[in-house]
Amino acid sequence: MNIRRLVKPLLPLGYWGNGCVPMYAQLLAKELLKQPIWKTAEVIKKSKINATDDYVHSFIDFQAVHYADGITAGNRVSGFTYWRHLGHSTVDFGWGGPVNVLPLSRHLVGSVEPCFFLPYSSANAGKKDGFKVLVTLQESDVPAFKKEIEKFSNQDFE
Repeated sequence: MNIRRLVKPLLPLGYWGNGCVPMYAQLLAKELLKQPIWKTAEVIKKSKINATDDYVHSFIDFQAVHYADGITAGNRVSGFTYWRHLGHSTVDFGWGGPVNVLPLSRHLVGSVEPCFFLPYSSANAGKKDGFKVLVTLQESDVPAFKKEIEKFSNQDFE
């Protein structure tokens, strides 16, 4: 979650660095599959209420102590992160905007199977309403995922 408006003191004008902390919404896979999407969105929205200046500073302190351990959300936990409004796709360091916006590592969200919702970049002119999805899967899950994507492509939603 973007914390630039939450932290006190505010980050300096022009600061270009990490301004996000993870927020967690816990659901079982069967709950996620059975409930309507609005209910899942509600769970996520409620988790964001916990984002306070105190939470951010606590997270920073925790990371400082456990940096060598890395971030982990647990085994076989899926992590979803939404980067469309972080501003990465509009940054220009003097040679034009980025062609692509991607995470440097799949380990950013502490999940072995993260899913990143990414913005279109300046190279995708005219595509303002959509987004790209970067999915990381265990190799054994790829065939089933391909099958689901084919069904989705064919608009077979049964």
